[in-house]
Parts: sequence; structure tokens; C-alpha cells
Amino acid sequence: MVHQVNQEVQGGAMATRRLEGKRMMMAPSVGFLGGGGGDEPTGTGTLPLAFMSGNKAPSLRRRTSSSATPSIATTTSTTCLSSSSSSSLADDSFYRGGDQSLHHQQQQQERIARPDEPNLFNFPPKSHPTYRPMPILLQASIAIASALLVGRRSLSSINFSPLSSLFNQLSQKLFLSTTAVVIRKALSFLLRTALVSTIAKLALQEAFYPPSRVTTQYLADRGELPSTLSRYQTVTPLAICAPITTQPDGRGEDKRSRLTTTMSSWTEEEEDDGATLPAPIGVHSLQYTKQRTATKSTNNNSNKYDGIYLHHGFGASSLSWLPVLPSLVEQLGNSARKSVGVAHDAPGFGFTDRPNADLEGGLEHYGSENNVGIGLALLKESLLSKGKGSEESAGENVDGVNKPKSIAIFGHSMGSKAALLMALTCALEPKSQFQPKLVVLVAPALEGVALPSSRGGKQSTGSGGKQSKKKSWIRKMVRKVWIAWRKVFLDYPFQYGLRRLVGGRKDFWRKGLSLAWGDPNRLSDSDILRFQWPSIGKGWEKGLINFTRSKLPSSPSPYALNDGQLLREVSNQKDTKVVIVYGSKDRVVRIEGEVAEMLEREYPHVKLVRMEGSGHDPFEEDVDGFLLELEKALLE
Repeated sequence: MVHQVNQEVQGGAMATRRLEGKRMMMAPSVGFLGGGGGDEPTGTGTLPLAFMSGNKAPSLRRRTSSSATPSIATTTSTTCLSSSSSSSLADDSFYRGGDQSLHHQQQQQERIARPDEPNLFNFPPKSHPTYRPMPILLQASIAIASALLVGRRSLSSINFSPLSSLFNQLSQKLFLSTTAVVIRKALSFLLRTALVSTIAKLALQEAFYPPSRVTTQYLADRGELPSTLSRYQTVTPLAICAPITTQPDGRGEDKRSRLTTTMSSWTEEEEDDGATLPAPIGVHSLQYTKQRTATKSTNNNSNKYDGIYLHHGFGASSLSWLPVLPSLVEQLGNSARKSVGVAHDAPGFGFTDRPNADLEGGLEHYGSENNVGIGLALLKESLLSKGKGSEESAGENVDGVNKPKSIAIFGHSMGSKAALLMALTCALEPKSQFQPKLVVLVAPALEGVALPSSRGGKQSTGSGGKQSKKKSWIRKMVRKVWIAWRKVFLDYPFQYGLRRLVGGRKDFWRKGLSLAWGDPNRLSDSDILRFQWPSIGKGWEKGLINFTRSKLPSSPSPYALNDGQLLREVSNQKDTKVVIVYGSKDRVVRIEGEVAEMLEREYPHVKLVRMEGSGHDPFEEDVDGFLLELEKALLE
């Protein structure tokens, strides 16, 4: 009897599992492609659905909350996950079904952060950042088939080609030895066989064994974003203002001009009449929150900030700031109020969407101005959005006046220009409600400062408007032809070359980062993983090429500030402190020596911090040393 009951119980359990399996098979599969092991999405980064966040910020719509649930967050980062993980699961079940949402929740709980990097995850299962090796049997088959093909062509040319017989007669007349002829033919046969075999292997590997390519929306839906601090949301960039030089009429007046790359307004009520609003863009960012403490801190609050924003460098992503982001917020965050640290992937890098650069003005999406507009929108959503809580709102209102939020802005390498532009925008724009108190530039790649200036050539005069209108149809036709030619002969070959360069060798990132690190022995597997993560993103090669095209020398306005003038303007701001941190062994942007002396001489308000033995990424190489040197600089 007991045996019979056990059999019935087991049979019922198996039936239940089969039913659950059928439900999972019937659940809608969004963003999948049938082949490739299920790790290739069909989407191109567009959003089928968007969800409004609870704070109702006008410039942001929440796509998905985070890549992890609070149950797996093993560090203090749980403070920024607790308020958003439930909404992530709710959004997922809304358009995927409860069974699949439960499946994704189980997947999230199974993900475990790396022991040496508590906020970083490994690659998702079944994902391949590099090309997969071909089976040995297949490689041998390709080699044999190539040899047979080349041998058949060689025999046919000898038997039927009159040129071949003529060449043999001439060779005999010139007393060429039989051995030399055999060697020549053998070498020709081997070279042609190797060429045909290599082309066939590359084509088959590209078709059947390529690196994994997934969209950010796909990773967000499955809860497989790279970090516990990751967010993926739709952002509408804010409008920014930048100063220009004096006008050519000699009046000597400093004026400000609104940049044309972003046209949304700072306030919810205000909009520019007749202005074309910028298209929203999906942005991947890291966000860490330091909650307010009940007891007041006894430390000097002059070096405490409500918001901390970080811009990454070329070839990197926001993940490069991951090792130091929580510590920076804990050390520099204002304990009296909730402080937030944010870093996002610039367009063209990481997991941020890649806009179409072939449209009119499409390259402007990849410019520094638009990048700053994205950062300000995220900062506004984090610090100024309404409905965050009555206690915090009361703490921000003193005597009926909203105090501006004090912020610290960090920029690394290429991101230093974006950091300066963000600081100057906040300082000059009265509606920004942000007060830049600190700007930290790490190994700044600024033209005219640490790098040669790219300005020169003809400047646009602004004339010819009537001509462009009359010949607009000709210009459009020529543009279409040029785009088609460029894609076939430039974009596609360069994209394939980048894909082969990065995905063809497993040690690519280790060798490359060894040149950027001051001491290659400090380079860890987690350091490599942070840079390698974006290589599974769909279209990263195209984004990198579009960003590079946006930086090619063009015809800038003769009145726009260059990088050196931006640095001078920001350092001259009354309430803004500028610190430059560089490594003594930086081989990418050399500041040691002449550049450091020039900075001390021409920028007296800039504080220089030299980190002995560090390279181009001191905040990644030596987190504790970077924080210590920064604290010393702020106390001086």
C-alpha cells in the first residue's frame, strides 16, 4: 500500500512538471531568434513598450529596474536595488506572462556576483564574447576540399591552357632546372590552398560560430545586465548652454548660445516653441544610493555632495567606474540627505542604444553635448524628481526656498571634456538647480592641453543658405549614393575587422589593458571582464565607428570654446574646485613632465595630484590609493 501511494505521488509530481513545462513553451518569447542557441535577439534596441517610473519625471520613462533582485545583493548596493526590484518583476510579468516572469526571477536569484568584484556578474550562460573554435574534423574537411579544388584548377590549367605550355617552353629554353620548377609549383599550390582554406574557414566561422550578440533590452528582460547597480531606461536628453567667445564685431561681449544637439527644456512646464524635441534613447547606467543617516556627521560638510556623476573614457563604459563608485558615494556623499552616484554609457559605447547616424544630424547623437544632456537628465531624475518621499523633500526646502544640489563631477580620459561641459552648463544655467562644487579629471585627454589640437582648416561662414535650398534634392541624392558607397567599402569592412580583432583572440583585452596599467601585475580577471562585457552587445562595432566619425575634423564654429578654454572657464568659477589626477606611468595620455609643468603654470586654480606607479586608469588599478589621494587634495 505504501509503495502504491508513493508511485501515485511521484506520478502526480511528474504530471505537474509536464504541465509547467508546457506553460513555459506556450509563453510568448519576446526578442528571440530561433537559431544560435537562443542567445541572439531579433530586436535592434528599440522599445516595444515603455513604463513610466513612479516619480513621473518628464524626461525619463523606466524600461526596467535592475539586473538583480535584493536577495542576491551582498554589498551595501542593496540600498539602490530595494526600491526598484519589485517594479522590475511587475514590468516583466506585464508583457511576458507570470510563468516566464517567475522563470526570470529564478534566473536572477541564481546569478552570483564575483568574489573579487561584489557588484559585477559573469557573462550570462551560453554567451560567447569571442569566436567559438571550429571542430577539428570540419577544419580538416575544409583543408582537404581546398586542396582538391586548387589541384583541380591547376591540372585544368596545365592541360588546356596554351599559356602554360608556352611558359614551359620558355622555361626549358632558359635552362631552368626541373627541381626549381617543382618547388615553384609546390609553393604556388600550397599558398593557393592556404588562401582558399582560410577564406572558407572565416566564412563558416562567421556564419555558424560567431560571438554572441544580444540587445540591452534582451539582457534587461532576462535580468542579466552586467552589474547589481545596472539600470536600463529611456532618457530624453536635456538642453544645455555653453559659452562662446567674443563676437567678431569687436564689441567684446561674452554671450551664451544654446547648443543645437538637444532641445528639451529644464522644467516640466517650459518648452521651446517650434523646437524639435530630441528622440529618446535607451541608456544603460550604474546608480548607487547612499541613504541619509539619523545622526549628523561631525565631519566638515564642505566636501560632501548630493550627487556624484562620472564620465568614462574611450573604448570603455560606465563599468570602468564600478570598483570605485560605491566608495566614492560613501566617502563624498552628504549624510544629511540621500546622495546618489550615477555613471552612464556614452552613445557608441557600452550598452546604450546606438542611434542611426545616417539620418540628417544623426552624428550629433554621438557628440559630447548630447552625452552631457543624457547625464543631466539622469541627474535630474535622481535628485530633482518629485514624489521621492516627504522627508527628503522637506529636507531640501529651507525657508521656502529650494537649495541647489551640490554635485561632484568626474571625467576619465575622453570623458573629461564631457565633465567640463557638464560643470560649466550647471554653473551658467540658472534653471539647472545643480551647483558644481568639485570637478575631478583623471588622465584628461583634452585637445590643446594633453593632446594636440585638431582645430584648423576652413571655418564655416554660414552663407550659402539659398544655394542649399535650390539644390537640396541634388544634395539628398548625392548623400544617399555616398552613404551606400561608404557602407559597402568602409563601414562593413571596418566592422568586420573590429569584430575579428576583439573577438578573434581571447587575450586581446589582457594585452591591451596591460599597456594602460602602470603595473600589469595588478590587472585582474575582473578588470578584463568589465571591459569585455560590452563586446556581447549587438552593434557595438557600428557604434564605435559612428562615434569616431562624429569626432573627425569638421568645420566648428569659430566662436566655440576649445578644451583648454573649457578647463580655464571651469577652474575660474568661484565655487568650483578642479582636481587633475594622473599616473606617473601613463603611456596613453602622457601628463608626467612637460604637460604637468604647463598645467601648473597656465592653470593656477587647478590642483594636480600625481599617483606614483599608476597608469592610465589609477582609480581601477589602486582604488584605495585613489580615494586617499583625492581626500588629501580636498582637505588642502
